[in-house]
Amino acid sequence: MRRSISFRDYHETTGKNKPSDDLSLYSNSTFDDGNLQALSGSVIRLYSQAKAGDLVIVPGRDEFEGMLRSILKIGEIASEFDPTQKYTGDRLSTKNVPIRDIKWLNTVPRREVSLHLERKIGRPPAIRRIKIDKDSEDLLKYAYKSYIFAGNSSSLISADKYDGADFVILNQSSDLIAFLVAAHAVFSADGNNDFPVIDDVRKFTREHFSEASVDNIVVDFASPGYWRIIGASVSLAAFVGLGVTVLTSDASVADLKSGIIVENSVSPNDPTAHDLEVSMNHFLKSIGKVSLKDAMKEGNEARKIIGLSSPAQVKK
Repeated sequence: MRRSISFRDYHETTGKNKPSDDLSLYSNSTFDDGNLQALSGSVIRLYSQAKAGDLVIVPGRDEFEGMLRSILKIGEIASEFDPTQKYTGDRLSTKNVPIRDIKWLNTVPRREVSLHLERKIGRPPAIRRIKIDKDSEDLLKYAYKSYIFAGNSSSLISADKYDGADFVILNQSSDLIAFLVAAHAVFSADGNNDFPVIDDVRKFTREHFSEASVDNIVVDFASPGYWRIIGASVSLAAFVGLGVTVLTSDASVADLKSGIIVENSVSPNDPTAHDLEVSMNHFLKSIGKVSLKDAMKEGNEARKIIGLSSPAQVKK
């Protein structure tokens, strides 16, 4: 920073000698100027404290339906800081600027952000750390379709083809999601090996939905739309998302009855994947063949017509 200031003064002042490029010739002591202290703090946060996997939020503006709007771009730091990676622009102020690799995840209209989060984002300094807690958990919702945080889980079930004319299919999809929520309550219970045979999907859902550890199911359909499953357990939302993928897949009833394998591609050592595999296979084996075939028929119809899908993917 001191070298940059020296070069700026040199280019703005006539008659000064050109400063040295050698960083060792500049002091590394704390700045006396409060503004420079804040700026150096921002540099430390962005290049020293921020780690791979951390989220970054960048305010900005874009054009939507012919009008400018304020937005937040949300990304994930993709790698640790490498001082050899630099950007050079066409101005002196952008010469050899250190950079961070970012995987951009989402763009969110700023008006959708909660007042609590808005106050945290809008406060100085320019680069600041926001701790993710229950009051700022929305950051994870904006960044990821599916996540586990503080003992809870959240997963987005999409219907990106819905255009307002497929109301019956929409209701069938809601029933399918409710069925999976109820199934999690039964088939994820610790020490439970006495599983019911499911021959009547709607009866099973009515009897067990109230037992589910679901915090909330957010339904937002404005052509297109989604369901967000928020569970008071680490596996509920993931179970529902996995179930939607299974029931909308091209697998045969026999294939599903023989069992599936669940992998967590993001966190391979997370035990949640194994627990999901066990509970989902118990669930699939307990459904009568006719009921499973009917559920898959409805699921595939919803996938084709309204784009019913979840973050879980079938590995070919």
